Amino acid sequence: KLLFNKNKVKTYKVDINVLTEPVLPTTTDYPEVTLSNPLRYEQWLATNVFEQKQKDFYGVYIKVPVGDISTDNARKLVDVLRPLVADEIRITQNQGLLLKFVRKEALPALYEGLALLDMAAPGFDSVADVTTCPGTDTCNLGISNSMTMAKVLENVIYNEYEDFIFNREIKIKISGCMNSCGQHGLAHIGLHGSSLKAGTRVLPSVQVMLGGGTVGDGVGRAADRVIKVPAKRATHVLRAILNDYKTNSIEDETFHNYYDRNGKDYFYRLLKPLADLTTLTEEEFVDWGHEETFVSAIGVGECAGVVIDLVATLLYESEEKLGWAQGSYESKSWADAIYHSYSVFVSSAKALLLDKGVNSSTQAGVIREFDAQYVSTGEFALDGAFTDLVLQINKNEPTEEFATVYLAAATQFLNASKDKREELVQS
Repeated sequence: KLLFNKNKVKTYKVDINVLTEPVLPTTTDYPEVTLSNPLRYEQWLATNVFEQKQKDFYGVYIKVPVGDISTDNARKLVDVLRPLVADEIRITQNQGLLLKFVRKEALPALYEGLALLDMAAPGFDSVADVTTCPGTDTCNLGISNSMTMAKVLENVIYNEYEDFIFNREIKIKISGCMNSCGQHGLAHIGLHGSSLKAGTRVLPSVQVMLGGGTVGDGVGRAADRVIKVPAKRATHVLRAILNDYKTNSIEDETFHNYYDRNGKDYFYRLLKPLADLTTLTEEEFVDWGHEETFVSAIGVGECAGVVIDLVATLLYESEEKLGWAQGSYESKSWADAIYHSYSVFVSSAKALLLDKGVNSSTQAGVIREFDAQYVSTGEFALDGAFTDLVLQINKNEPTEEFATVYLAAATQFLNASKDKREELVQS
């Protein structure tokens, strides 16, 4: 009886009529299109298009760059698709889109329309289709800019390893921190954002993880942590692995078998030269997607480059979040102003914690660690605990009065954090 009840819980009748059937495109007469890039079109046909079970119709996958599409581009996309595909778009597991019921005659026009939106890249679900979380672009916990890194790695594939756009076995996945929002732990080649200290300076880095992924029949395997290298060397990591795979893999050998045959230590030794911090360049203290800034130096027409390390970058991002908070406050969006103020607290605290080599994978952890590392030790002066200051957000309604007080406190905390950072650099 107990077994019967357990099975009963797992049984659920699915109403197959709850969703309406997609409306198929009615147009059958499509204008002739001159292909802007015939070779790319053929690659796109081979990697992104498949024949459906329904006769004379094709499914088309769209490789959305780093899984990110603006509302403006989404509207333009709908305008391109409306006369050419069924009125249903599916989101795929790897941050792409699936179009259905496309007629063969419509494929050239569809390709050209997608190309105008930078959404016609071949290699859907291939090595060149990198999965990534937003990283520091939007996430309070992000340590590195995973989205720009993904774009750079994809460009390496397209420009140097074009044959890999036909390889659907190897998956590259990136997360901006140790949390696996980008699924780096389940990738053949996984990377997650971290930091390294070189003397008194902090630089963005990536933890390289290898050998993860699915192996079929519902079975998966977690990737091994192999080595940590500066983030700007991620491209060299990718080249080293792919070059070795092309040279030393046995014919028709899967990546998993190739990895298992050689073993974790083999790849540690392969990548170890990239972890050498004695050869660092100034550029490697600047994360992907950021540029060196310049300030005027003494003398007319001269300027001096200011190297921005990871901690400084995160503080600059805190300033950006403060700008969002101030903008929301000015537009009287009290709840948004409060949320962005909260983000200022967390990201500023996270920056100073990185200066001590403390990485926390949760916002609660950042708040707790800041109290432990700075407030309790007297290194950072606050009237009370940092936890009590930040978590006022949980105890107050989103009113104008609270938004005013909370935004002012966040502004004061960011300024104090920048002063503390300057003090640490000077010492």
